[in-house]
Amino acid sequence: MELQELIQAVRRAQVLSQTLTQQQLAGLFQSASKGAGWQLDHLRKYEAGDNVKDIDWNVTARYRDAYVKTYAQERERLIWLLVDVSRSVTHTSAGRSRYHAALVVAATLASSGLDNQDRVGVLCFSDKIERLIPPGRGSVHFWRIAQELVALRPISRATDMAGALSYLVNSHGKNALVFLISDFLTPDYAPALRLLAQQHELVAIRLTDERQHAVPAVGWLQLQDTESGRSRWVNTSGAAFRAGCQQEHAQLEARFQAAFAQSGARRVSLDAAGDYLPDLIRFLQLRP
Repeated sequence: MELQELIQAVRRAQVLSQTLTQQQLAGLFQSASKGAGWQLDHLRKYEAGDNVKDIDWNVTARYRDAYVKTYAQERERLIWLLVDVSRSVTHTSAGRSRYHAALVVAATLASSGLDNQDRVGVLCFSDKIERLIPPGRGSVHFWRIAQELVALRPISRATDMAGALSYLVNSHGKNALVFLISDFLTPDYAPALRLLAQQHELVAIRLTDERQHAVPAVGWLQLQDTESGRSRWVNTSGAAFRAGCQQEHAQLEARFQAAFAQSGARRVSLDAAGDYLPDLIRFLQLRP
């Protein structure tokens, strides 16, 4: 993926946000995410229609005139983007990989967060930390994120999501907004997921590709595991093989749903082979 292609996708997301929601993406991003509190801005004289709950009675008594508190939203949050770059994500299906979608989603979230005056950090992982971009702010930081995402060439094929989640829990405090971008084709991540959700606000973005679950019945084929590299011959027309595929897909789905039901984190699934940006924007529009 080229840098210019990534920037064009982010700009398309910004246009789509205004088309679909009549709101800029940064504002949509703010309203869809918890964690931005309110701080006292200043006091002013009471006006008709003001909420009586906002009256500062101490100041009112002192000056013998009603004064109300006004608040400003605390703008800065810490946002982490955790991006799965393991082989199962980067594997290409029909000319397009889930990694392509992962880059676009990550860059779109980074852009909207930085436009909203938040600090944004990025952690790319396989079964190790492939790239860590410390939190920063501003347009220069966005360009760094975009450039490093397109330049990244993952070293490892395997996935250790639990390790990446545990790394964030142990090294980067609490109360961040964490977007976890992955295909979730990995076992044993539920305990680490629950722990992360206890310390941070967690939002999961699952990238799917339905074509990879619909193997055509064309007889014998050699299939290769994208992460282990092992291959085997299978009869794609055989009833046992097709039933096994359905069972495996059902187990993955059940594991994903159970993990997030226990954690309470928000989640959305996006079809990486389709037009996923409108679905992402609609998801961000929904208040938690």
